[in-house]
Amino acid sequence: MPVLQIDVEPETKLATSHLARQQSPRSIDDNDRRGYLGFSQELPQAHTKELSAAADSGSAPSLFLGIAGSEPVAPASSLRTAGILVTLASVSLLNTFNSGMLTVALPDIAKELKIPPSLQLWPASVYSLGLSCGLLPLGAIADLVGNRPVFLFGLLLYTAFTLAVSLAHTGGELIAFRTVQGVAMAFCMPPAVSIITSTFPAGRTRNIAFAVYGGGNPVGFALGLVLGGVFVKIASWRAGYWMSTSINAAAMLLAFFCVPKRSPESKQALLRTLTYRIAHELDWVGVGSSSACLALLSYLFAELAYGATRFVRRPHAIVLFVLAGLLFVFFVFWEGRQEKLGRPAILPNGIWRRREFITVCVSVFLTWSWFNAFSYWATLFYQESQQLDALQTALRFLPVVIAGLGTNVVAAYIMDRVSAGTVSLVGGVVSTVAPLLFALQDVSWMYWQSAFPAMVISVISTDLLFNVSNLVITTNFPGKSQALAGGIFNTVAQLGNSLGLAVTAMIAASVQEASGGNKIATSGGITYNSSMLQGYRSGFWACFAASITATLISSIGLRIAGKVGGKEQ
Repeated sequence: MPVLQIDVEPETKLATSHLARQQSPRSIDDNDRRGYLGFSQELPQAHTKELSAAADSGSAPSLFLGIAGSEPVAPASSLRTAGILVTLASVSLLNTFNSGMLTVALPDIAKELKIPPSLQLWPASVYSLGLSCGLLPLGAIADLVGNRPVFLFGLLLYTAFTLAVSLAHTGGELIAFRTVQGVAMAFCMPPAVSIITSTFPAGRTRNIAFAVYGGGNPVGFALGLVLGGVFVKIASWRAGYWMSTSINAAAMLLAFFCVPKRSPESKQALLRTLTYRIAHELDWVGVGSSSACLALLSYLFAELAYGATRFVRRPHAIVLFVLAGLLFVFFVFWEGRQEKLGRPAILPNGIWRRREFITVCVSVFLTWSWFNAFSYWATLFYQESQQLDALQTALRFLPVVIAGLGTNVVAAYIMDRVSAGTVSLVGGVVSTVAPLLFALQDVSWMYWQSAFPAMVISVISTDLLFNVSNLVITTNFPGKSQALAGGIFNTVAQLGNSLGLAVTAMIAASVQEASGGNKIATSGGITYNSSMLQGYRSGFWACFAASITATLISSIGLRIAGKVGGKEQ
């Protein structure tokens, strides 16, 4: 099927057939014919006739139907480009900034809001739950209705509920507001990836944009830890969320002026087209089953992370695991059926036959698993074993910020010069040493002996893989599905975060129980629970194993990918 483009210039009044003859579309593979990633490639005949007539009358919107992306790369002024980069960095920073603040301020929050111990895990967990459930469907919707409205609505929602968090008076309110925060961020993250690919041409410029976007993650989390500790000591945990609300509002205002709009369109024709496609061309069954499965998995992993072995023995846990498994099997079956029948599929099974894509997904899953768990166990090691306060613990994460920024700067300039396999191998080998150092260190060791170098190198593989993965995933998807590509990347990363913490928590709990539970020891004048420390060390050993596995998979699987950051993708 040729690409159908409808011109926006009234004076040209070209017929649709003439426009189609002027196009030189690329070849269309089976995935394109089958409605690649959630949308079929053909409008019904009636709608095509309506749009053809609109083109003849000069009133049609500038829409690209078929395989062409709806928001192609267009030149932007230097000022607007800078504004887009600042906005994207702000989004990734805010995503982890609030989580960092919550991590260090949770004891004070729980005390003030009278949150019982059984619910203290949920302010952090429900954010991931809301985010994980929304990434795939909202990525697909952003590809359909456009990046700008979805992105701006997400920022508005995130701003409102960040302020709501700061005003919460009960634990229930805090948990509810954090859930909506997660959903709001799901509105932002998929279109952020699509904004990059539609604004910045492939090559060095796009590499820099992805590096800037990725740089916000380590900076946000570490700043959240540090400033959260400062606010708790000198003011209140609420002050941190007031500051976050201000940053949110500024980012939203900047995005309003900088994120590009679609070409001027006939609102009536656009509304008819979007209404039809939302109703008939989105894989709603796939969206529903995948979201339900992700919601159950996020809940189960959160319970496992904090309840560990106790939760597994509960009957309802087994029921939920079985239900999640059945939903997953149904999703795979449904996507295969949709693909076979040539109907829209949000995640066609055929995409998993692409070696680069599956390599990136597995590598991201494992890398985010071990890095998130590593950060968690390092925090507990500082606070529980070395008995440092929240601010002292937060300051020990500052090297992560500097190393993360430096890694992203380097990544921006090497992606078009060094192969993806080499980048993954070098980054993975270096970062693998971080959990090993923590697994071997003693509580009496000075920070500079082991913990400092571990903090510096821990983030290198994560940030390098962030850049490699986004470039690989976005080049494996057609232009019209870039937001969904971003949704898939972030969904895999979120699942990795949740599962890594759950698995290492089970291992740590089992080791601690086997070693006596509460044995007290002294080293270098520090009295600590040696059984608990053995559990922490087992968590670090698990992170070490996951890091080695991720490095092997990414370096071998991406050998054929070559240099993914070049102009020719």
